[in-house]
Amino acid sequence: MARQEETFRARHRLQNQAIELAANNQWAAAVEVNLQILELGADVDTLNRLGKASFELNQLETARDYYRRGLELAPNNPIARKNIDRLDELLSRPGTLPNRSGRARVDLRMFITEIGKTAVTQLIDVPRGPAPVVTGERVEVRLDGTRVHVVDSEGHVIGRIEPKLAQRLAELMRGGNRYVAAVAYLQRQQIRVLIREIYQDPSQRGRVSFPGTLSEGAMRGYPSGISVDEYREETEDDETPDEPEEVEDDGFGTEDDEMRPLEELEPESNDDDDDAGEN
Repeated sequence: MARQEETFRARHRLQNQAIELAANNQWAAAVEVNLQILELGADVDTLNRLGKASFELNQLETARDYYRRGLELAPNNPIARKNIDRLDELLSRPGTLPNRSGRARVDLRMFITEIGKTAVTQLIDVPRGPAPVVTGERVEVRLDGTRVHVVDSEGHVIGRIEPKLAQRLAELMRGGNRYVAAVAYLQRQQIRVLIREIYQDPSQRGRVSFPGTLSEGAMRGYPSGISVDEYREETEDDETPDEPEEVEDDGFGTEDDEMRPLEELEPESNDDDDDAGEN
């Protein structure tokens, strides 16, 4: 009994260490710690974490092997099955595989949304083939004339914002507002991104970036479909922010805030917004 308790404590300690390393993008170290966990006995979560870490290190065949082992342990393992399909597709692609070095991952607290400042939208014109991004990866919202594209850290276009929302974002960005974005959901040709206002220009005072009613399917905290199961990270409670100021924030909101989907924007009722009729 004492030996079992000791093994349990060691596994729990190593699991927390592996999750912390992954949260800080220390993937090589995360592999080493997860391999130590495997020595205490194979389990699906550890194999999923090894698959994830190997993928981030651009070791795609190794990642697929770990996910396959996880699927053998649990045939209904959705994380392993989804990633095996994705890796099969990537490995079958002719030419050079995408280099994942230097890609930025966002703190999962970014997905804690804030009314009027954050929203999720599904991209259009997504290129065919495996997406060069993963869930949780930071991406850039970039103006291109009347269009707003979303690009990865290497400048590859992964899709664009639908016209109605693009028009609004373009006007706000030209007015001086700044936004950060991250991949919130990824499944074949469907990519949803979370966009968050991090700076409001004084000229845009009184304008809400993402007005509209909350959708019936909105969830508190994490947007629907975000895959964080590989690394179940607990977020610390954020302090309640003061009244908004014309300064750049850290990209995070509070747990009591709710998601505002971009697809369901409604005309603004704010009298201070001279462009309320643009939607």
